[in-house]
Amino acid sequence: MIKLTSICLALAFCLMSCNGAQTQVDDPKIFTLQPFNQNAFIALKQQKLGVRWLMVVWSLDCPACFKELALIQKLQKATPNTALNVIYINADDNIDVAFERKQVLAVYGMQNVENFYFTDGQADRSRYLLDPNWYGELPRSYFVDEKGVFHGKSGLLDEVLISNWLLDK
Repeated sequence: MIKLTSICLALAFCLMSCNGAQTQVDDPKIFTLQPFNQNAFIALKQQKLGVRWLMVVWSLDCPACFKELALIQKLQKATPNTALNVIYINADDNIDVAFERKQVLAVYGMQNVENFYFTDGQADRSRYLLDPNWYGELPRSYFVDEKGVFHGKSGLLDEVLISNWLLDK
């Protein structure tokens, strides 16, 4: 599965370079990656209280996750004057995938939004913290309402559902 991910990323970078896009995945200033832990989660929920937002959990070995990231990227490109209220969490808890994680952020235009990652060896703990009833199926998304209530959904999201949640007031 990692080979498939690597091939997809390589193809995406080839397409980007054919279109003249410049991506610097080694520049740490363009990435806001934070470890996902209890303090970060509490701060995030407090910061977002009063607004609707979407939390997307993805992994490098999840082809459906890439489809979902592409849908959100498409929606962002279609509404360039609107900052979509999306938070991303990478569920890969292996420090060895840090570079690949940054590549995906660059490919899907996620480098200027809040990104979190499960820390090395802490996937079970992080999943439980996020949702005690979630056992790791991906993609996993949470629609969070203005009151801070989380509504979890496993599986690929529909483009209309994403659009309605993020753009309808």
